[in-house]
Amino acid sequence: MHDRNGMTREVWFGCIVTFLLGISVGSFLNVVIWRLPRNGSLVSPQWSYCPNCSHRLMGGDLIPLLSYLICGRKCRYCKKPISSRYFWVELLTGVLFVVLYLRFQPDMANVIALTMFGALLVPIYSIDMELFLIPNQLNLLVFAIAVGRDVYGIATHEPGHALYHGILPTSILGALTGIAIFGSVRVVGWIWKRVEAMGLGDVLLARAMGAMLVSIVPRGANSLRLVPIWVALSIGSGAIVGPAMIMLRRRARKAGKSSPASETITDVEDEDPSTLGRELRDILYVVWLEDAVEYVRYLFQRREINTPGLAEEDNWKPADTAIPFGPFMVIGFLAAIFVGEWLTSMYLTYALPVHSAAP
Repeated sequence: MHDRNGMTREVWFGCIVTFLLGISVGSFLNVVIWRLPRNGSLVSPQWSYCPNCSHRLMGGDLIPLLSYLICGRKCRYCKKPISSRYFWVELLTGVLFVVLYLRFQPDMANVIALTMFGALLVPIYSIDMELFLIPNQLNLLVFAIAVGRDVYGIATHEPGHALYHGILPTSILGALTGIAIFGSVRVVGWIWKRVEAMGLGDVLLARAMGAMLVSIVPRGANSLRLVPIWVALSIGSGAIVGPAMIMLRRRARKAGKSSPASETITDVEDEDPSTLGRELRDILYVVWLEDAVEYVRYLFQRREINTPGLAEEDNWKPADTAIPFGPFMVIGFLAAIFVGEWLTSMYLTYALPVHSAAP
C-alpha cells in the first residue's frame, strides 16, 4: 500500500526503525565526543555519568531525547545545566539515519555502510569544531568502513564494484585521490606561508571520504565522478562560514573568553618548525597507513594510567585566523551524497552540451 508520496508501509516502518536506532546511536556518540579526545575509555566505566558531578546516570536519565527534556536540561542530581549538544547530537543522528535510509534503500549494503559512516562523521564534526582535532581512531574506522563496503561489492560481484585494472579496489583509488587533493593543500600552504594550512587529520579524513564516494556513483559512471563536487562543496562551505567563525572567535577573545582548544593547548611558539621534507613525509604517513600501524602497536602495549585530560597534538594552538576544516568536509561529503549527482549532471549539461548532427 502506498501513500500520496509513494511510500509503502514497509518504507514508513523502516524510517521509524532507523530513527529510533539513530537516536540510540546518537546517545552513544555523545559518550564518544566527550571521552575520546580526553583520553577516556569508551568501555570503562561501563556506565554513563554526569560531566559536571560525575554521578552515575540511571536508565531513566538515558532515554534519548526525552530524558534531556524531562529533566529540564539539567542534571537530575547536581542540578547543573547540561549542554544542548547532547540533545542535538541524538536528534541529528536520528534524522541522518532516516534520510540516508530513504536515499539508498532498497540497496541495503549502501544503507548499512553509509549509516555507519555517517554516524562516525557526527563525532568527527563535533570534536573538530570544538577542539581542532580529529582522533585517529575515528579516521581509521571511517576508512575501514569505506574500503570494506567496496570489497564486499567486489566479492558479491555488484555492478560498479570491481578491481581497478584488475589489481586495486576502486575505493583505494578514491582514497589516493582524496589524499592527493587535500594533501596538496597542506604542502602548498606550507610552501606559501610556512604555516600548517591543513591539519593531517583532515587529510586522513579525505582518504576515507574519497574511498566512500566511489561506492555511490551511478552505474557506468567514472568512479571519481563525485570527487570534484565534494571538494567544491567542502571548500565553498568553509569559505562562506569560515570568516564568520573567525570574527566570533576574535570577539570572544576580546571579551576574555577562549575556546577549549586554546585553553588546553600550549602556545604556538613552542611548536617545532616544520620543513618541506617533513610535510611530504606526513603525506606518505597517510598513504602507507602508518596511522593504522601505530594504532595496532598502541593496542598491544600496556597503556599508562593518566589523569583524564584533553589530548594534545603537537602542542598546536589555533591562530585567530584558523578554522577547523573537518566540519566543512563533512558538510561537503553529505551534500555530495544527496545532491552531488544532480549538480554534476547539471554542470556537465551546460559545460559540455551535446550538439545534434546537422540533417
